[in-house]
This record gives sequence, structure tokens and C-alpha cells, in this order.
Amino acid sequence: MGVKVALIQVPCPQVANDRLEPNQGLLYLATYLNYHGHEATLVDLSSTTEDTWVRLIPPADVYGFHTYTATYDTALEVARVARGVNPRAALVAGGPHVSALPQEALTHFDYVVVGEGETSLLRLVEALGKEDAPPRVLREPPVADLDSLPLPNYRLVDLDSYRRQVAGKRSLSMISSRGCPYRCTFCAGHMMGANERVRFRSPEGLVREAVYLATEMGVTNLKVNDDIFTAQLPRLRRINELLKPLNLNYRCYGEAHRCSSEVTDLLAQSGCRHISFGVESGSRKMLRLMKKPHTPAQVRAAIACAKASGLTVRAYLIVGFPGETWETVRETVELMLECCPHEYIVSAFMPYPGTPPYHHPEQFGITELDTDFSHYLQVKGNRETGYVFATRELNGDILAAMRDCIIKELSPCITWSGEAKAYSGISSTG
Repeated sequence: MGVKVALIQVPCPQVANDRLEPNQGLLYLATYLNYHGHEATLVDLSSTTEDTWVRLIPPADVYGFHTYTATYDTALEVARVARGVNPRAALVAGGPHVSALPQEALTHFDYVVVGEGETSLLRLVEALGKEDAPPRVLREPPVADLDSLPLPNYRLVDLDSYRRQVAGKRSLSMISSRGCPYRCTFCAGHMMGANERVRFRSPEGLVREAVYLATEMGVTNLKVNDDIFTAQLPRLRRINELLKPLNLNYRCYGEAHRCSSEVTDLLAQSGCRHISFGVESGSRKMLRLMKKPHTPAQVRAAIACAKASGLTVRAYLIVGFPGETWETVRETVELMLECCPHEYIVSAFMPYPGTPPYHHPEQFGITELDTDFSHYLQVKGNRETGYVFATRELNGDILAAMRDCIIKELSPCITWSGEAKAYSGISSTG
């Protein structure tokens, strides 16, 4: 008889809407454990209140929690409730926050899974109760062949309870690759194995999931979540060939330095209607400091190509990375007004655990760092954000003024992403 595992999505009440779609990582884990003979469920506590948790959390042998920095304190509260439901159960934490700070997490959890979780969690579940106890911190090599993973089983959740929409219809997400070849200084993605060897699903595997979602789940509007979907042009051509006859709508992320009219035409022909670029800044200096792979000129070209192909374009911006000045802020504003994407969002830089600025603040001139992780949320409801660090040149008041300046300059002609009418249901984090 298999082990009972409850994988718990922690609520995030600070954002405008924390119940957009199921947690894909937890769906992959639950499906993988069930495939290997265990009894895994997904308990989604998003948009719930603390008084309901004891009723919603079922008895289980293992409770697993996906942690982000901003929701870590909430995860501890949920774990306390789960411990009350079954005091003998193992509490396991995974996700980017504990992957960056595993030893700290062990003061609250019995086990920590670092990086991608499928093989580590399976190893842990199958070792529990046996003579040879598993290590408290587990990190297995990431899955090499993504096509070998079973497709996420959306029957584990109540799809009608989620609100993400693409082109006005209910939407679900897919992941077509894992890993990232870049080391952007503000990103903690490498804590989840993102800078391991990049692995791509085959075009056939990706399209098989799209067909499954359309035929079995009734969802034909999709979001491709990986940052490097457009990285391999031959693969993109094959995806276009397979997707084009299906009449699906989807949105994706693009890489400005690898974008061309062929790339954006292929996307449009295959059903893409919306593309997002992580522009971050219009300043060459700031892009170099953040180790972004593109230049402002490449951003101009990418946005122009996407608009010419008929795609709705969103730009993600970051303000306040150490080294930011009013001059670099002005460069960002001028680039955006010149390119004029349809949508934008600007978040404050945050030195998340797992990033060099968090672990080596002195190298970035950081003199103060907030220790309250609940403040580490880039965009809350009503466009609000947190300011969690200071340098000799930057503090919360200056960062807020810089961000307000960008919003004031851009909002008359570019739509804030959370208010985009054509993609109603997508929150400001979305």
C-alpha cells in the first residue's frame, strides 16, 4: 500500500488574486508520486483563511509545502496546522526559498528538497519507515528526459475554482523546458536547478499535452511558462507545424536578444497572441549589472517584430537594482515610450535568498536588508510593492519615487498589465 502524501499550496493574500491556476510544480509532483504507486493529493489553500485550514488539510503520512520567500511565514503557519492534523507525519519543504536556505528551513521542517522535486520526493517517500533513514536535505539530479514525466493530472484539482484567462477564456499553463543558460543577478532560479543543463521537451511531447488539455480538460487557451520557449529556432518551427492545425490560443515569454521577425511570425501562426519580454531596464549600464543577455537595441527590435506579427506585447521592468540612478530610470522610460509595448509592469528589485545580492550584500553596496520575508513580494494588489534593502544611494523612499516616476510616465500610453482588458483575469503577477 502506498504512502499518503498531501502536497499543499500556501495562500498569498497580499496579491490581487492568488487563485489564478493550480500550482504546476505540485501537480507534477502529485502525478509523479501517483504514477509510482503512492496516494498523493493536492490541497490548494489559495484564497482561504486560517480558520478553514484544519478542515481542508486531510490526514496524511507526508505533508509537502512549496515555498516562496514572500509566503514562507504563511507556510510555517500551515505546517503547524498540518502537524496538528497528524503529529506523526513528515513535514517536507521544497521550492526556491528553502532551496536557498535549507539549513534554516530544517528548524521548522523534517526534510528539505532542494531543486526539482520529482526524484527527491519519491526517494524520501519510499525511504520513510525503513531502517535506512533518508538524509534530511535531499537533492537528486534533475530529470534528464522531460518527455518521460507523466502529464500533470488536472483531475487532482477543481478546475472551476481557478480564474486565469487568456483571450477571455479559461487558461492553463504548460512548461516546455526546464533550466536556463543565464545567470541574471536578480534571479534565484538556479536554486531550482535552472542553471543545470537546459532540458527541452520534444515538440511532440508539448503538443501532446496541449491536445490533452483541449480534449480532456476543455481548455484551448494556454500559457507557456518557461523563459526560453523561443530559444531553439528549429524546435520552434516544428512546434509551429504541429500547433497550427489545432487552432489554440496561447501566450509565452520571449528572449529579446534571440527575437526576429521569423520567431514572432512563427509564434503568431501557431496561435500565440501575447508575448512577454523581461526587459528589466532601458539602461546599458543596468543591464550589464544585472547580467541580462540583451541590449536596449535588441529590445527595440524584438518589440517591433512582435507588434508587426500582431502579438500583444508586455514588458517586465525592474527598478532599483544597486547602481540605479535617476539617469538610468530616465533611460528606461525613454526606451518604453519609444517601443510602446501594449502592457507593462514595473517591480522593485528584491535581493531574494539564492541571489548574489542576498548572500553577498557588501559586493553590491547593500547596507540594510529587511529580515521580514513577508515584505518580499514584488507586486501586490493595487500596484503596491515592498522595498526591502538600502544602499548609500538608495533607500525605500528613493526607490518608491523612482518606481512612481516610471508608472506616471508610462501609464498614459501603456496599460498596466493587471488592468489589460483583453486578458482579463490575469493579475499583476501574471
